[in-house]
Amino acid sequence: MEIQDSAGKNSNLKQQIVFVVAVVSVIANIILAWMLTQKQTEYVTEVQRVEELSGDKQQLEFELKGMLAQYDSLQTNNDSIMEVLSSERSRVEDLLKRLKNNDWTISKLKKETETLRRIMKGFVQTIDSLNTANLELRAENQQIRGELGEERTKAEMLNQEKQKLADKVKIGEKLQAVYIEAYAQIVKSNTVHRKTEKARRAEKIKCCFTLNTNELTTNGQKNTYIRIIAPSGKVLTDKEDRSNMFEFDGVRGLYSAKKEINYEGKSLDVCLYWDVTTELEVGKYIVYAYCENYEVGATEFVLK
Repeated sequence: MEIQDSAGKNSNLKQQIVFVVAVVSVIANIILAWMLTQKQTEYVTEVQRVEELSGDKQQLEFELKGMLAQYDSLQTNNDSIMEVLSSERSRVEDLLKRLKNNDWTISKLKKETETLRRIMKGFVQTIDSLNTANLELRAENQQIRGELGEERTKAEMLNQEKQKLADKVKIGEKLQAVYIEAYAQIVKSNTVHRKTEKARRAEKIKCCFTLNTNELTTNGQKNTYIRIIAPSGKVLTDKEDRSNMFEFDGVRGLYSAKKEINYEGKSLDVCLYWDVTTELEVGKYIVYAYCENYEVGATEFVLK
């Protein structure tokens, strides 16, 4: 009986041990399974994080390259702004280099990229404003140039009209001989002068003309002259030196006779004489009359 009881106890103990081992094994398997599940979850999470970081890295690289391209496209004539643009572009290049070398964390790179993006937007707005202002200034400058050109043209036209009027006034100021006559004379013993057409008998040459009424010319003392041109083309004069010369029509030449008159704006009769000193030529004589330095009339006569 005792042997049977002992065998029964051993059998129960073995069963208990087997049960405990089984329970422990199950628990261990459960724990292992849980740990494996956790590891798998962590692995999947890490893979997702790595993929997300890789996507962020690619996105940052794309944005940084885009910023470089945009910096390259920014153009301005402002040297100070171009210097700052070059500095900021170098910062973008440095970030891109660090991103490729994994020197910084993605979060830091994101913050720095966002900062640079804001700076670049400010530059874009500034440069756009400057370019717009430049375009407006150019348009305004072109408009002003056009207006100045028009005003210059108007001024030139006014000056031309003014000059034309001045020329007309100058022409209008000139006196004219409304009547002019010249002929040779002989002097009688009683000082009576008679007209002659004989060259050998001529003792004087007389030229008379009437100056017109002119309210535009200045009144006062004026010099009148006559130039008698012989058939040979020679000017008849008392002295062939500078004392017998005057300015007329832009040249200087000899005169035959000179007389000072007092012109008061009204019609005035003037007569000048030249005394014959040697026998005159036969032929046609031309007589020019002048007031001051311009011609007022001309006539001719013939001696036989």
